[in-house]
Amino acid sequence: MDGSRKPLAKVEGRRRLRHSGITVAWRGTPELDDWVAYIANGTKSKKLILADHSSERRVRTLLSRLHTMSRKDIEKLAKG
Repeated sequence: MDGSRKPLAKVEGRRRLRHSGITVAWRGTPELDDWVAYIANGTKSKKLILADHSSERRVRTLLSRLHTMSRKDIEKLAKG
């Protein structure tokens, strides 16, 4: 591998959903399917993952759908 190549840029973000009060965080690399979205203010013993090994488009679509959902519905959607 070429040592002069720049590392891939990582993208991170957080958004607090007003309707449910949940904070959703995400991170990934543009152009790759390595994105993950999770509930940031869940319990510390288990991290609730909303999307894992997904595309950027799927994560962005998921975030827009979560705005109208209740807290109970979002936690039901998440994988434990």
